[in-house]
Formats: sequence, C-alpha cells, structure tokens
Amino acid sequence: MEKRQIPIDGEMNAVVEYDESFRFLFSQDDLSEYNKGFVNWHRQPTIEISVVCEGAVNVYVLQQEQTVTAGDGFITMPGFLHSIRPAPGHDAARYFTLIFHPEILYGFRGSYFDKAYYRPVADRNTPLFLLRKEDAWTQEVFCELSQVAEHCPDTSPAFRLKTQHILQDVWALFASALPAPETVRTPPNTRRILELVAYLHEHYAEKFSLAALAESVSMSRSECCRYFRRMMNMTITEYLLEYRLTKAAALLEASGLSITEIAGRTGFCDVSYFIKMFRQKTGITPKAYSAIYGH
Repeated sequence: MEKRQIPIDGEMNAVVEYDESFRFLFSQDDLSEYNKGFVNWHRQPTIEISVVCEGAVNVYVLQQEQTVTAGDGFITMPGFLHSIRPAPGHDAARYFTLIFHPEILYGFRGSYFDKAYYRPVADRNTPLFLLRKEDAWTQEVFCELSQVAEHCPDTSPAFRLKTQHILQDVWALFASALPAPETVRTPPNTRRILELVAYLHEHYAEKFSLAALAESVSMSRSECCRYFRRMMNMTITEYLLEYRLTKAAALLEASGLSITEIAGRTGFCDVSYFIKMFRQKTGITPKAYSAIYGH
C-alpha cells in the first residue's frame, strides 16, 4: 500500500479533485499513513476546517506554528502554504477535515453573504484560526461538523444541501465570535519563498549549492537562509532532505530500482547516509520500505 501524499503543482498548489458542481471534500487523516508521517507543504484554493480526534498535531502556516490537541480544531484559509505534522509527545495524530470552496458559503463574489460573512474574515489576511473546545460557542460548531463527517461520502442532493447549510451555520458562528481586529495584517509576500521552493524541487537531485539558490532570487546567502527559516519554520537543509526522502520513497514504491540507484537519483552521494536518514525519518530501512509498500 502506497503512503499518502498531497499532490501539488509547480507552484505548490494542492491538486484537488472534486465535483465542480459542489466543490466539497471530506478527508479522514491519520498522519502515520502519510509519507514520512506528515502532510507535505502545500497551499489550496479552498477553506479547510479540521477537528483533531486523537492525539495532537502541529500546524505550520508560514511564519506560524500551532499545536492542536484532541477535541480542538483549526481553520486554514485559502492560498497559504501549510504543513501538518505529529506533535511531539503524543502517540497519535488523527483528525478529519472538511475541504470546501468559499463559494459554498456565499454563492457568488459580491453577494450579501460574501460582504457580510466571508470578506470580513478573509480580509484579515490571517492564515490560521484555532477552535478551542473550552470556548462555549465551539461546542455547537464541533457537533455540526461531526454530523457531516458521520455521513460522508454521501453525495445525494439532500446531503449536499444539508452540508451547505451546516457549513454556513458554522461559518456564521465562527465569524460572529471573532474579536474585532486591532489592525489589518499585511499578508506575507510569498513570491520569493515559492521561487526558492521551486528551485529546490527542480535541482534536488543535484549537489546543493546555497550560492546558486540565493542567486536565483537575488538574495545573499545569509539573508536567504534566514528568510527561508522564518517562512517555512525549518532550514533549507531540512526541507531539501525531506523532499529528497519523499522522492526516494516514491521510487521505492514504484520503480524497482536498486537502493544505490535511488540514492543517486535523489541527490544522495553516499548510500550509507541515505539509508541512515531514511531510517531516521521513517523508522525502517529503504529495503524494508520497498518490501512493504512497493508493487
């Protein structure tokens, strides 16, 4: 069985496959089922409302990191790079997510509901909102979200209409409970970080050159390192290692190549180092991984 991974395009947008007539998806997630145990970096054109069912997760949304434990939830707004990982000290990381296009809330851009309920939230330029179980208003929200989760993947017109009503009710409660913003945030400029990530994705199989990476976005090497860490909550080296291991895992699942060939194709000059890092990240050797998940 292949490990799960969010498919992304060249600009790190999630490739979301849903019925265009009702742009909604339900996802039941256990991070242990994902490649290397976490949801890879991506951004999406949809809203994601997640509820943690067991254990805890760490949510990374550009310059933020939040730990969300069982019984709590979080809302990820459209267009922001994010990743989800198990929280240290917890044995499990299970949650469900309702993924939907904002049009389900407001119908069409410029509508009354867009102006009254969606735009006031979207215009805050806040990528992540937390839903805490100790807040009285969230109990109704979690109850309604669970109703949808229990009946998925029902695609009947009646269920879809009920789902739309529930999402609108949840959003109205959420928007009404938000405190007035002190200031409107300026959204982070993600152009450079996307260019840096795109460069790493294009050249991951080659010997890494920090100078070439920094030059590709007209930054000094030190500035490039600081900026990348600030935006991604990890170093360039850490991200490149994870990406190389992700590519290696895909080859182990499907290619039939030898461990040595896979190491070379994914930027590892030393096979022993590749095996060591793969085992460190996944808990098993590349050979064992191939035996379990390979075709």
